[in-house]
Amino acid sequence: MNFLTKKPMRSSRSLLLCLPLLMSAVHIHAADHQGHAAHSHGLGVLELVIQAKTVKATFEIPMESLLGHEYLPRSAAEKKAMADLKAGVTKAAYFMDFPAAAQCQEKSVKTESAMFEGKKSEHADLDAELEFECAKPEALTQIEFPLFAKHPRLGSLKVDMVGPKGQKSLTVKAKDPVLRW
Repeated sequence: MNFLTKKPMRSSRSLLLCLPLLMSAVHIHAADHQGHAAHSHGLGVLELVIQAKTVKATFEIPMESLLGHEYLPRSAAEKKAMADLKAGVTKAAYFMDFPAAAQCQEKSVKTESAMFEGKKSEHADLDAELEFECAKPEALTQIEFPLFAKHPRLGSLKVDMVGPKGQKSLTVKAKDPVLRW
């Protein structure tokens, strides 16, 4: 190989390695410009990065889509629903499920919401960051979202994905809660 054929390859690798950082910067910039990120009931947002054996997912979902309201729980039923949600989102399987053949293991789950801390917010969201390691990433051909079955008010997820086949932006709907590629 000569110098001319090596340089584009290095540039492509560098771009691919920097893409998650660029996506985060764009997300932060957009949030700063709007006062906060877009908030639409029934619509969640997922940023998904699949790189080698690592899968990283960042969700932003309106609490109204998960609980049916964005105010602090008042009734016993609302308090129970909040406690159930808070306990459920501590496991990545609450959000997404991979093909068994991919052998993906949860590495970390971080979730937060102002409502979990007892704070009122005009537009409360659940923010979740998940990370997985997959022993056989070649078997990753789809991701299922059990989140839809648990929360019928969640109608769709807008997905921005960077993976082995490039970048995609698409929508996963509750009636077919599977992301395929």
